[in-house]
Amino acid sequence: MASNVRKKRKKINSNKLISTVIPLIILIILGSIIGNKVSNSKDVINNNVYENVEKNEIFVNDSLSTTNNIEKEENSIKSSEIKDLNNVNMNKEKKDVKFDDKVAFIGDSRTQGLIMYTGLTKINDYSYIGLMVDTAIKKEFVKTSDGKKVTLLEDMKNKDIDTVYIMLGVNELGWAYPEVFKLKYKELIEKIREIKPNVNIYVQSIIPVTKEIDSTNKYINNNRIRKYNDLIKELANELDVKYLDVASALVNDEGYLPSQASTDGIHVDRDYCLKWLEYLKNNS
Repeated sequence: MASNVRKKRKKINSNKLISTVIPLIILIILGSIIGNKVSNSKDVINNNVYENVEKNEIFVNDSLSTTNNIEKEENSIKSSEIKDLNNVNMNKEKKDVKFDDKVAFIGDSRTQGLIMYTGLTKINDYSYIGLMVDTAIKKEFVKTSDGKKVTLLEDMKNKDIDTVYIMLGVNELGWAYPEVFKLKYKELIEKIREIKPNVNIYVQSIIPVTKEIDSTNKYINNNRIRKYNDLIKELANELDVKYLDVASALVNDEGYLPSQASTDGIHVDRDYCLKWLEYLKNNS
């Protein structure tokens, strides 16, 4: 009897243990499964977040790249437009200088060489060997259509001249009083303005001589020429006419007319006459 009771108690205890342990095992298994799912879902979420972050970074970088490219293109366009505008402005500022029958050249044998070597056939040629600022006013050396000879002022009066280039001074370098040179030069300009009030007058610097002439000639030398050119500059400022520094376009680094530019050290040959004319075109 006692043995049966003990067997019944063991069976009851065994049943209680099974009923307790099995649910616990089931809970553990379920917890593990749920935990893995949660972990996996976290990984998926994290991966999605990372992917979205990376995509956003790529999008931002692409956007920045696109923006930079647009800015570069805009800057390139602006740069091109600025260059085009500068070219237009340069073309507008560049004058179309014409040496036609409305232009007059007054000068000595150096000016004769310029006209001859550069083919200035349409201009009014008032050049003459040995011409000076005083003889330019009164000397009758200009031939008219009827064969008469008149002064350049008389001839100019009857022509439609709007521009005058003057180069005088090399024959006056031996004058005892340089101030007289300036006075007579002023008189010539004023006489021209009397008959042509609206004329444009350009006074050109006296061209220096070669080193050989400079070192051997008492009067025709570059020191004397510089002094006379200073007087011409003063006159240009006083009378409001334009001074053209032709000498700067023809001399070498030492300030001399190059030996290859002249056969006699004073008169300018063809190549340098072309440089002279180019300077006039660019500075008139």
